[in-house]
Amino acid sequence: MQKTQFRDDDALLRVATPQHPDSHIKIFIPNIPYTYIAKCTNSGLIRSYDNERGWEYELAKSHKRVGDFTYEFELREGLKFQDGSEFDTDDVVFNFEYFKRSPILYTNIDKVDFDVIKIDKYKFKIVLKQKYEMFLTDLARIFFYTREYLKKYGFKGSETGSGTKRAGAYGMGPYILKEGYALGSKQTSQIELEANPYYWNKDYPKIKRVTAYTQLNAKDALRMITQEEGELDFAPIDFNKKIEVLTSKYAKLNISKSTNNFIIFFNLINANERLKSKEVRVALNQAIDQENLLNFVYKNEGYISPFASSVNYEIVQKVLKNKMPKEEEGYSKEKMHKLLNGLELNVFTQDSFMFLFKGIEYQLKKYGVTLNYTVTSSEKDIYGQLLTTHKSQNTQKWDLLIWGDDDWYYANPWSVFFIYEDESAWSTIGKDRVMKSYIDEFFITKTDSKEYEKVVSKILYRAKEMAYTLRVPSPNKVVALNKEVIYKPYKGAVIPIWEMQITKDHYSIRGKREYPTYLEAPIKPKREKYE
Repeated sequence: MQKTQFRDDDALLRVATPQHPDSHIKIFIPNIPYTYIAKCTNSGLIRSYDNERGWEYELAKSHKRVGDFTYEFELREGLKFQDGSEFDTDDVVFNFEYFKRSPILYTNIDKVDFDVIKIDKYKFKIVLKQKYEMFLTDLARIFFYTREYLKKYGFKGSETGSGTKRAGAYGMGPYILKEGYALGSKQTSQIELEANPYYWNKDYPKIKRVTAYTQLNAKDALRMITQEEGELDFAPIDFNKKIEVLTSKYAKLNISKSTNNFIIFFNLINANERLKSKEVRVALNQAIDQENLLNFVYKNEGYISPFASSVNYEIVQKVLKNKMPKEEEGYSKEKMHKLLNGLELNVFTQDSFMFLFKGIEYQLKKYGVTLNYTVTSSEKDIYGQLLTTHKSQNTQKWDLLIWGDDDWYYANPWSVFFIYEDESAWSTIGKDRVMKSYIDEFFITKTDSKEYEKVVSKILYRAKEMAYTLRVPSPNKVVALNKEVIYKPYKGAVIPIWEMQITKDHYSIRGKREYPTYLEAPIKPKREKYE
């Protein structure tokens, strides 16, 4: 058998002129597209970033915290909305007025009152009326819109964050939303973006146009990026499809460490009564051999985790270092069979997660568990059931539901912890006053303190003890890219489309010239290194 000869990726040596007028890429975003699109089309005072604090300045150029309640900010000068109109402190005050009427609903910011006070054209301060240590990180999800937009549509605060309700030059991000929308509970299957000529950072974006798909079948997405040049440039793939990408004429593989999570919810509200038994949930978790899943299903693209939260969060690593989970005695095989035999569970999943459920099903069958599947290609269908279960308003019966919980909160395990907040629409665990007390403490604890590590530890171990989710390994990001696309991933839920580049040989700008034959040779897989 002839050994495959891989070539080095030389795309950086052939970079195209930034914002070539014909430059155009097509991407597939199966999970939380509303977050990824919002971060491309909108801007806040700060934005999520791969550094120790998890953010960097965007519209603000500096800030100072004064005591526990006051934040003083200074804006960059010369900022403009996407329609070319100027942006200053008056617009900040105006936007926050609308935000407070309809705030985001997945942290505690909707319950925290504050004042926004103008100092001058570029300076202002925000004064909280109660202690709240997640405020600064929340700011990365509070975006600014033109007055025209706010007067027509208001701020879109909801369980799935904020997003632009209508296409138009309403925001301040690197791309303008030209067609479509993504709001979480609903979205168009195709979204069109175009470079914002007024973006504050003149180095970005690099590519003129972007088409984003949100509802492709996973098999179609793989075929489009590996077999058909010009159909797709970026797509997350199943771990077991790496070979198809590596041997493709048109695609290459990019792998990186991640703080994303696969969350498999137990429905403890209105599903199979046997799931309400903690013993049954513990047994289901014990039946999952994470090492086997990692080896045979994940193809070693991830890490064994004792928690639903990714072990790649620095704070989770600290907790594990200082307090490793106790070696559990576990149930005997006889007890496992007694608890699980005959258990029939209804699974609701996107098709992109079937590879994982097939591995889970294989392990659970040994104990007499049967899984019945309802499969969709659209995340909005998942939300339609998940976010209505809390009040028993779901229209579909489900026992297990999987969500691709990409780390939208960034460098902070709140992006998993919020599913344990029993008064939230995201929660399917029922009342847990102990966990609520821990989460209340989490909201008011400084992240750089020893107390923060303690409260994170309490939440992690409470969720593990109660077996609130079916735990699986923490995944890496495994992405297929067009060979002529240059891309460096972020750890969390940011696809920095504005930083992407293409080469002179990309199909969108190549014209009538044929794709060079030597470029069809397989490229060595790129495995991003993170300290």
